Amino acid sequence: MPKFFWKWIPLAGFVGMIVMVLATLLTAAPPKPAEALALQPIQPHVEYDLPEKSEIPNCTVRVDTFGGGPAWFVRNPQGQLLRRFADSNADNVVDQWSYFQDGLEVYRDIDSNYNGRADQCRWFHTAGTRWGVDDNEDGTIDLWRRISPQEVAEELVKAVRARDVRRFAILLPTDEEFVALGLGENQASQVAAQLKTARQRFRNAMSNQKVVLPSTNYLEFGAARPSTAPVGTNGSSKEVTVYENVYALVETNGSHNQLYLGTLIAVDEGWRLLDIPPFDGSSPSVGFSLTALDSNKIGGHRSGNVPSEEMTELMEKLQQLDMEASRLPLDRQGPLTDQRAEVLTRLAEVTTDPEFRNEWYKQLADMLSAAVQSGGYDQGVDQLEKLEQDLQTSGLGDELVAHVRFRRMLAEYMKSQQQPEADLAKIQAVWLEDLETFANDFPTSVDAAEAQLQLGMSHEFVGQESQAEIWYRQITERFPQTDHAEKARGALRRLASEGKPLRLKGAGLQGGEIDVAKYRGKLVLIQYWATWCEPCKQDMLAIKDSYTKHGGRGFDVIGICLDDDQRGAQQFIKENRIPWQQIYEPDGLNGRLADEMGVMTLPLMVLVDENGLVVNRNIHAAELAAEIKRRL
Repeated sequence: MPKFFWKWIPLAGFVGMIVMVLATLLTAAPPKPAEALALQPIQPHVEYDLPEKSEIPNCTVRVDTFGGGPAWFVRNPQGQLLRRFADSNADNVVDQWSYFQDGLEVYRDIDSNYNGRADQCRWFHTAGTRWGVDDNEDGTIDLWRRISPQEVAEELVKAVRARDVRRFAILLPTDEEFVALGLGENQASQVAAQLKTARQRFRNAMSNQKVVLPSTNYLEFGAARPSTAPVGTNGSSKEVTVYENVYALVETNGSHNQLYLGTLIAVDEGWRLLDIPPFDGSSPSVGFSLTALDSNKIGGHRSGNVPSEEMTELMEKLQQLDMEASRLPLDRQGPLTDQRAEVLTRLAEVTTDPEFRNEWYKQLADMLSAAVQSGGYDQGVDQLEKLEQDLQTSGLGDELVAHVRFRRMLAEYMKSQQQPEADLAKIQAVWLEDLETFANDFPTSVDAAEAQLQLGMSHEFVGQESQAEIWYRQITERFPQTDHAEKARGALRRLASEGKPLRLKGAGLQGGEIDVAKYRGKLVLIQYWATWCEPCKQDMLAIKDSYTKHGGRGFDVIGICLDDDQRGAQQFIKENRIPWQQIYEPDGLNGRLADEMGVMTLPLMVLVDENGLVVNRNIHAAELAAEIKRRL
């Protein structure tokens, strides 16, 4: 065995982290530059320097000292530092992995307990100030040890954009942090009430909030100067420092909006949220006053919205049932689904706020529909039908009725396909008829946009493209600001793309930027794929064969990975030795890369000629070899 080697440490839940073992470090032969540069940060979306392929053989890897211990320094041909892999405790094993941009360290993975797995990550210089802790070493941040107010706002936007409750929850104070704040009794009890239900209310709000969409980007942090109250203010036992009436400026498809955060409070080296944002776009008049607590406002919400004792107990019961269900196979969740339905119904009945009441009913419909679609809860269809009838006579509004009916339709459609000897052609015909009826009965409902998108996609799938275009165009006219309209515009663009230039670029899965315009002079196959799409992975075999024969001789491939998590894709590419470049951005089928061409199903492949014009917008793997031969 050589004196220097790479060791793979397998980790649950994400791609194994590479640990560099530095046995006899000063005399060991260094790794090759390509090996050293193959390492990647554990946390996604870190921007760091990655040299061009042609430069990598001329990069250098040399041993030196850092922080009193040995380290490998990786530099580009101009001598600029790219990576540093350091041994901080002089045990000849790397425990710090650093990444640089423009010669400055921007990110570092840290193994602070020296067990071969990173448990901390830090951002530096132009990348910010964040310091995350990964207690269970699964690659997911469990606590922000250090985070600035601006970074809290940015992380919140990302959490809302991804509908990620966990990412939101770690922006709230932990129990220990909350106690350590030393708030006075009155303030502490009211803020504690907010925090107790914040996670569930965040989850509820995700179904219909329109401030942050999958295409939304964080731009700026807005707030007046922070303020500090001395010990004794409102009975506090410590000084309290807050930002009040904070907002994040966001941008969605060229339009700007403000997401109000309420109050941020200083905790040790970081900052924390005290509640969910008011997603209706209203500005909280009193977020958290240091000098007085308005009895009618708590965290920017009416005090009437603070849950009663019964509601709090019901929400805690619901969270417990959700956790129990997550540990059971689908065929054993029936009794828990019954209990969850009872709790959600009771929550809707005892909630006095109309907005929250409707949200509980929507969550009930979503849960029942999902249970039916999973194949383990057929009785959910009857429950949805009864709920729809009850709501029709309750006078709670067409929007709520539409939401429940659409979930019932989805449940019936999926249930019918699961029956033995199901007549799929007949089922599909009924489904299309139901969708069209729904779109006509509820033309202004947000679910009508989803129905129309399903209609367009179904017509396109069977080759009725003119009918598909009618439905896609109707979405863009009736619901121009929705995610559905963005997808429909992309579908129209794709259907009309042949003979037109394809403008496509994005971040490379291995770093850098990939732009199809730079492939002029080559026949280029664009493959939209994901690791969960088995036909896509089968197509790769045919693509790989063509790439082996023609790659570098007038033919190339660009993959568009639509996985929600890039680590699974990176592992698949490595294990299967996929040689062509890959573009990746988060949000998968709901992200920009899919929306630009209206990608709703996979597989999908597009062929672009040497002039950058689309020559086939839906080529199949079986056609590829002959098409390449004909064109080259």
